[in-house]
Amino acid sequence: MDEMREIYRAQGSLQKDFVGQISYTVCLPETYKELDICFSFEKQHYAPEDLTPERMEEIRSLCQREYQISMDDQKLRDLMLGEMKTEIHTLATLNGEFIGCVHRQLTTRHMHYTAEDATEGCIPVSPIEGVLRVTLLAFNVLLDDTPYTLTVSAR
Repeated sequence: MDEMREIYRAQGSLQKDFVGQISYTVCLPETYKELDICFSFEKQHYAPEDLTPERMEEIRSLCQREYQISMDDQKLRDLMLGEMKTEIHTLATLNGEFIGCVHRQLTTRHMHYTAEDATEGCIPVSPIEGVLRVTLLAFNVLLDDTPYTLTVSAR
C-alpha cells in the first residue's frame, strides 16, 4: 500500500499574548484517498524558570485589575504552572465546506480523513480534492517565540 506523502509544510512562531487566526490555503495537486493534517506547537505551559518576578507581578496585577482576585506567591505559582496554557485549535475546510475542528489540549494533534472515517470532531470526506484551508485559532499564547508546525500529508 502507498504510504502517506507530505504535500505541504508551514512553520511559524507566535508572540506572547497573540489572539487571532492564521489560515493556510493548499491547492491539493490531485485526488486522494486519505488526508492527514498535523499541527504541533511548543511552550504550552509555563516552566518554573519562566516565572520571573516581573512576570508574576504582571499576572498578579492582571488578576487584581480584571477579576478583583488577590493571591499569595505560592497560590499564584501553582495557578501559573498548573492552569495557564497556550491554547491553539485547528479548523479545516475543503472547497469551502467545513470538514472539522479539533479542540483538544494537545501539543500535537492530527485531523485524519478518509471516505469512511475521520478523527473525532471531523467529517469523512470523499473525494479528497480541491482547495484545503486550515485555520489555526489562537485563543492565548503564553510565551514569546512559541514555535509551531503545520503539515498536510496524503495518500
